[in-house]
Amino acid sequence: MDNRDKFEGFLERLAGRLTNTVLLGFFSLLFCVPVVTIGASLTALHDAMSQYVVYEEEKPLRVFLDSFRKYFKISTVVWLVHALAFAVLILDYLYYEGGDSTADILGQTGIFVLMAVLVFEMLMVFVVISQNMAESPWGAFRKALDIAFTCLLETLALLVINIGIPLLCVLVFPGLILVLPGVIAYASWQIIPRMLKKYKFKRGNAEYQRERRKKQ
Repeated sequence: MDNRDKFEGFLERLAGRLTNTVLLGFFSLLFCVPVVTIGASLTALHDAMSQYVVYEEEKPLRVFLDSFRKYFKISTVVWLVHALAFAVLILDYLYYEGGDSTADILGQTGIFVLMAVLVFEMLMVFVVISQNMAESPWGAFRKALDIAFTCLLETLALLVINIGIPLLCVLVFPGLILVLPGVIAYASWQIIPRMLKKYKFKRGNAEYQRERRKKQ
């Protein structure tokens, strides 16, 4: 009976995880519909998912709605900057796509790499904003890049999650697109807490060493 209770408890927790992950992903897609609200929606998704994964928040959807309002202004500015950068890269890709020379192929490859970097940088900016680690768009940009270069292994893992999972979904399970944002965010937040802890430790240790050198 005890083992049965444990198994039923496990199934109940699993069902709760799946339900909240799917609902958060669906709401984030729904709130992205006006396009201009994509930044605020992704920031709210990461804030809600962080509360749910790290602190076991019982009402993550309420956190999502509160965060959407709270971070709307700064997240929208960040999103518009990234949207402009994406538009420039797409125009560059279309330019190189018309040719078959080595330079054109290298240009396309370079643009794909830049897009991958931009996707990750945008992800980390929204994470930074959702965790109250910056008070301005410029500060969020700087903090996101600093985290990425300080925690390279975690950066690569997040790149695989945020680019590999969507590609796999499009190629194999296109019908799962509605739950994709929630799944990606949930998978990302299995790594991000350790990443932020590592970043804060390294940065705190570096500041401590600088203070010691000043005193000497």
